[in-house]
Amino acid sequence: RKLKDNGLVKSSRILIGNVLADELTISVLVLLVPLFVPLPIMALGIFAGSVQALIFSTLAAAYIHEALE
Repeated sequence: RKLKDNGLVKSSRILIGNVLADELTISVLVLLVPLFVPLPIMALGIFAGSVQALIFSTLAAAYIHEALE
């Protein structure tokens, strides 16, 4: 049976893409510049990841609530 590509699946794909892009950016910066330069970008990545996790959790709860109605 084929999985229905609903909003939850799309949201999880976007979240995974954003996390991978952030990790790739930090990896390249660590290789190119000294350790202390990427630290603000790492902090921004942690903040952005937290916001994305909150949004994803809220959307997942809304989709589950709507499915149960």
